[in-house]
Amino acid sequence: MNARNTIVLAVDDADLSRALGCSSEAVESMQNDGVLESQGQLWEIGPARDYLRDAAWADSLWH
Repeated sequence: MNARNTIVLAVDDADLSRALGCSSEAVESMQNDGVLESQGQLWEIGPARDYLRDAAWADSLWH
């Protein structure tokens, strides 16, 4: 399994926030945008990590 297919067990948004290293507001936004998808309490966070990495990279270009 590569980093893109990272799956974590998360009971709530706080668990996802810790796993991704971002705020709970960012987690909620990614859920609403379809970046984070669950299978019960299992979450595939690879796409969300890619999204956060790309957003951080893009943000650093505009400062």
